[in-house]
Amino acid sequence: MGNKLMTSITIYKTMVFVFILSFALGGYVLESLGIRYVSEGGNPLFKIHVVTYILIFSVMSLTLKKGVTKPLANLESSQSSWLVSMLCIVLVIIYGLVRFGTSGMAYLVDTMVAPLLAIYLQSQLNYQQKNKLLKLLAYLLFLNSLIAIFEFAVGKTFVFVEFKNFSHFRSTALLTHPLNNALITAALAPLLMNYTRVPYLIYLAVSTLALFAYGGRGATGVFLLGMFFLLSVNTPSFIIKGIRISKMRFAVIQALGFIVTIFTMLLVILTPLGARILSKLHVDPSAQARFDVFIILEQLSLAEWLLGASASIMENIKFYIGVNIIENYVVGWILSFGLFATILLLIACFKIPIHLIFKSGVQLKVAFLVLLGASVTNNALTTKTPVLLLFFSCLYLAYASKRERNDNKNSVT
Repeated sequence: MGNKLMTSITIYKTMVFVFILSFALGGYVLESLGIRYVSEGGNPLFKIHVVTYILIFSVMSLTLKKGVTKPLANLESSQSSWLVSMLCIVLVIIYGLVRFGTSGMAYLVDTMVAPLLAIYLQSQLNYQQKNKLLKLLAYLLFLNSLIAIFEFAVGKTFVFVEFKNFSHFRSTALLTHPLNNALITAALAPLLMNYTRVPYLIYLAVSTLALFAYGGRGATGVFLLGMFFLLSVNTPSFIIKGIRISKMRFAVIQALGFIVTIFTMLLVILTPLGARILSKLHVDPSAQARFDVFIILEQLSLAEWLLGASASIMENIKFYIGVNIIENYVVGWILSFGLFATILLLIACFKIPIHLIFKSGVQLKVAFLVLLGASVTNNALTTKTPVLLLFFSCLYLAYASKRERNDNKNSVT
């Protein structure tokens, strides 16, 4: 029992460290520190994020102590989904090594292997530890959103980042890429706003303003649609049953609502956020590229559809759509790996979330749909990103902690 507790505490501390570093060490922060993580060239070992190395070594250490069977058993009903997802991503990595060598493989490891390793470790934690991790992520996301709003208000980012394909200023916050920030905020906020002492209205207002600061058009629209759906689902129950609340807390909530409304109006009026919202998020070449990207698929032969585009097409993307970036992750995967590997990647990315949401409440389902809707509007999932690491973790931790809480209640009764 003592060894199990010590292992649990070690993994908990590791995950706290992982989440903080995921926010604090964005790709361009590493570049500013002299580590060529995003740019071309440099040592291949530095192309994999330090967070991924921590997760890999933690899983290896756990396996040496506990073996494979016991840790896997803690995944319970998610075990088969986890194994299938891991098998799929390993097969794609093997195919990628054959097709490209080591080039681009850090993307698959950072973006898709790391989330699976994180869930594997989190399944070893108890209810209190899982709940604390959710609270940590909730406050990290809120802090990140506050930084984004401040950056947009002053027109300057904390970390120097230059994006040639953006024709107007976008906040980069801690995660250092606007589209990564937008996707993470839109997908995680519906899940996490219940896990802080920050009132829902404030959390929602800050998250929404941050999305405008990031310039994520699709992410903002899908997020607002998801929040409207959550509100409409809960409104009938509120009208019929109401809620129990003290007079003092009700008065405080009213006062906070008034203050938030005034502060938001001043922020919109006195900073460039108002112009961003009124212009309906300025349409730049990257927005048009989301529609033009399908033109590239018309150039593919049957063999290229199945196995990936030729080098000549990959080198001339700008000729077809005007920019060098594929603004749709599914199209990007088809071009890079082919249709067969794309199917495997889709399974690796979404089998576990789908498994979890079918056994969860409406909040987790909405968060997943927001991720799906927002992710097809930008290129975040075609780059090295902590999006899936953070989203998988939130989804699993919320699902597992709620299930364990219900089990504890049932055992008491």
